[in-house]
Amino acid sequence: MSYLININDFKGRYRIAVSSFNTLKFQEYINQVEQQIIIEDFGTSFYSDIEINPTKDKYQDLLKSGYKEYLLGSIYFYYQRDAFLSTSTGNVKINNSNSINVPDAMNGAIAKDRYNLGVNYYNRGALDFLNDNAVKSFKITSSLNLGNNLYQLSILEIDYLYVNDVIRINNIDFTIQSIDDIASTITIISNTDLSGQKLIYDPFVNVHFDKKQLITPF
Repeated sequence: MSYLININDFKGRYRIAVSSFNTLKFQEYINQVEQQIIIEDFGTSFYSDIEINPTKDKYQDLLKSGYKEYLLGSIYFYYQRDAFLSTSTGNVKINNSNSINVPDAMNGAIAKDRYNLGVNYYNRGALDFLNDNAVKSFKITSSLNLGNNLYQLSILEIDYLYVNDVIRINNIDFTIQSIDDIASTITIISNTDLSGQKLIYDPFVNVHFDKKQLITPF
């Protein structure tokens, strides 16, 4: 299934009108291309987590930063390139009082324009979002021993941290056991007090770092 984009998102400049006959086929196409793009951009682990937790704040904020438009523009382009019809009669342009089929060259230009529009959203928004959230580092302000090697750590913020995420302290990986959003605390299993140490985590740890760069439009 599709986890970030669905057929109802294709509106405005990304509008692709489909008949009831090929609606299901178009949704299947969205599912396949969305998976392909996300894996190419971020890797299989990233996509696997989206399959399980598509409503995580970090994924929804990524979409709002411009990545959703990038997906829409890319899917629009691939859909047209693969010779699907955007309406039951194909794209049309007005010729006096009649409509005629849009030539392939014009279809291609329209598809490239939509792709470039999505790329602009990525380069001007999603890219900054990814780089701003590449690595976060905070000092652990307090470390409370709860017993049984369970420590409650207080940090400045817990944005994009979730249970079972892996954090790093003193070059050692720890798995988050629980989170208190209100108190900005997390609990981990440790055999030592970690107060005053530096906690490091990457909200998008599975992102390919070489993808955090500008995408060249057509």
